[in-house]
Amino acid sequence: MLDSPKIIIVCALAFGIAAAAFGFQVGHGTSDYASVVLSVGGILILGANWHAHGGGRSASFIFLVLGLTFLCGRAFPILFGDDSQLALIGYGDIFEISSDKVMTYVMLVLTSFLCVHIGSLLMHEEAPALPDSQREARIYRVMFICLLPLLLYKNIWYFNYIMANGGYLAIYQGSEHLEGVGMLPRVGALLCLVTFTLYFFHETNQKRSRNALIFFLFVFASELLVGLRGKFFVTALIFFLFYKLRFGGKFSLRGLTVLLLVIISIAITVEITREQKSESTVAGSLVTGFLAQQGVSAGVSLVVLDNPSYFAQDPWNYFFHQFAAPFYSQPEVPKGWFVANDISMMVMPEAYALGFGTGSSYLAELFMLGGWAGVFIGSLFIGWILTKAKRFTHGVTGALMFWVVCGVVYYPRTMLQDPVHNLMRYALPTLFLAGVCVLWRRRKQLL
Repeated sequence: MLDSPKIIIVCALAFGIAAAAFGFQVGHGTSDYASVVLSVGGILILGANWHAHGGGRSASFIFLVLGLTFLCGRAFPILFGDDSQLALIGYGDIFEISSDKVMTYVMLVLTSFLCVHIGSLLMHEEAPALPDSQREARIYRVMFICLLPLLLYKNIWYFNYIMANGGYLAIYQGSEHLEGVGMLPRVGALLCLVTFTLYFFHETNQKRSRNALIFFLFVFASELLVGLRGKFFVTALIFFLFYKLRFGGKFSLRGLTVLLLVIISIAITVEITREQKSESTVAGSLVTGFLAQQGVSAGVSLVVLDNPSYFAQDPWNYFFHQFAAPFYSQPEVPKGWFVANDISMMVMPEAYALGFGTGSSYLAELFMLGGWAGVFIGSLFIGWILTKAKRFTHGVTGALMFWVVCGVVYYPRTMLQDPVHNLMRYALPTLFLAGVCVLWRRRKQLL
């Protein structure tokens, strides 16, 4: 909740953003200046959010961490004496955006981050006490163990498939891999992930929950064999967050530093493996090079800002069509349906034909839908819903909220409909397995 100290910090941040915009207008109008403003401003807002939520005990903190990585990453080299890459659109043929457009982008990002932070403070939410649900936890644990071989089989089969077909892009170019592995492993792998999520949100013993989470993440890392870095890292981060909400604890600076280095090391290894390269494309120092590589998502919003007439013609057409994204592979998507596909076709047509894509971003889509007002209102709502998630840390509702949060925190690199896509994929299996658990319990009681 917004108390006096938090209001003062928010006002100071807002004043700093306004002063930075004024400084750009009166003579510091360069992309390097904009990069410094974005880097420093993003870090300060992240720090304010971490402090306001007792050590980052809010999904809004994870959102800002990922936002800082994906939307600000190309600005960070300027802080270490290197050249900023923020003005460079790094898809296909590299081209440069004007400094005025870059500064507009910086103001959009910082305004959005500040609104997310404010939205997360509008209500004071605390995780409720955990009720006893050990019997349900044991049932879900048995289900998970029974389904685990199917998850491993599916990922190993996919890995062999992509290695035999030129890399991970093979899974985006058609449905042969789905047909090849078969229905049973695919359904079993989905149910395995769902059963662990249900187990996690019913387990009330901290030690068992911690050990089970470590084991699960070790097993779930098999997703990295397929090259799905985003899915693995977001899922792991949100599990860590809910573990801390359920049993106490915060994200320490030291722990975050270690986690960053581990993520960078794994991400580079996966990049080399999934794209069958001899070395990584990360240039320069490990940390700044990685952030600049991941920060390429800034290009999505910059392309929209640079071509407003093209993308603002019918933004609601994009909005409604994108709900159907799970049902289309990349080559099947008609022009004008998905923002990410149209941007990819515009700036990297040859790479797009091979299966590459830019991804989307909530920032670009909110701006298309409502301009600055859309970014302001949408970001406030994002912050509010992410803090509201604290109320759902147990049971079936906790398991469903988990997938909503996973979709929302990944907004800096995906479309606005991602949480809905997650529910389309996981809600029905979750409710089905919860029903099986109820029937199992009743059968035992009758016996």
